[in-house]
Amino acid sequence: MKSKKPEARDPDLKSEAASGFFLPGTLIIGVDEVGRGCLAGPVVAGAAALDPVLLRQIGFSMDGSRPDRLRDHPLLRVRDSKLIPEEDREPLAHDLAPLISGYEVAEASVEEIEHLNILHASQLAMVRAVAALEKKLGRSADRIWVDGNRVPEPLRDRGTALVKGDLKCLSIAVASVFAKVYRDRLMNELDARYPGYGLGRHKGYPTPAHQSAIRTRGATPIHRRGFKGV
Repeated sequence: MKSKKPEARDPDLKSEAASGFFLPGTLIIGVDEVGRGCLAGPVVAGAAALDPVLLRQIGFSMDGSRPDRLRDHPLLRVRDSKLIPEEDREPLAHDLAPLISGYEVAEASVEEIEHLNILHASQLAMVRAVAALEKKLGRSADRIWVDGNRVPEPLRDRGTALVKGDLKCLSIAVASVFAKVYRDRLMNELDARYPGYGLGRHKGYPTPAHQSAIRTRGATPIHRRGFKGV
């Protein structure tokens, strides 16, 4: 009987390894955004850089394959943040922070979304997150793996787009966890400021309850007025 291969939602390091991740002195950054499809709140991007020495120690191979035997290590529990239960995401982010080279999170505001459109605002948030992480680490990345099918213009000389990258690429998946935790906290705060919309439950996504609240109460300053349903 053949051993079961890891499912697509088990991200590995093959993309990073192909970019020289395990070569001394190489810096690879993964970047992802969350909140693009919401009706309220900013779009948020996370950028993360992993530690190749630690990842070899926990069993990743030089080609980026995951360990044959999965262990209960935080980096092996990472998935696309949407696949991690909400109650597990913040503890996981807390466990991940000391195990990676660094991460940063950045926003593009509701006003920027309305001015630029959601695509370009999402890309702006990505560029800001990468710039903040590079500043923290004191150097530029050699390769940037971007979730989706487009690389933001300022990153194109070093960037590679990866469709469903948060399901495939561990650096992107880790970035998505930090971005999701940050945005969920923010939406919980906005729920207290704008009660009655359920922002803490649906985080601004277009659920029937959210759309009903908008129809009943009207839009708030944090709603994206150019979006259908607002």
